[in-house]
Amino acid sequence: MFEKIEVRGPSAHPLFEYLTQQAPFQGFDIHTPNGQWMQDFVQQKYPEIYAGDGIKWNFSKFLIDRNGHIYARYETTTEPSEIESVVQSLLSAEPV
Repeated sequence: MFEKIEVRGPSAHPLFEYLTQQAPFQGFDIHTPNGQWMQDFVQQKYPEIYAGDGIKWNFSKFLIDRNGHIYARYETTTEPSEIESVVQSLLSAEPV
């Protein structure tokens, strides 16, 4: 995919409809300063975005294993370096 696509709403690309159905929004990690800030910001400024399981903000991440199964969803406040070990374990796992 190398073009701009919609990730929310009635025009959302089918891939993101599937991803958000399979990995629902679990909230921001409010035990971190960025997580609490992001939750407050989105709830106050964009309550329509906060509602439901859709993508909340840029840089939501979905990890998919070698078999095409969604392993996990990580929100904007999770830095890629924080999930490096999970990515490495998925890359080293044998396909089923």
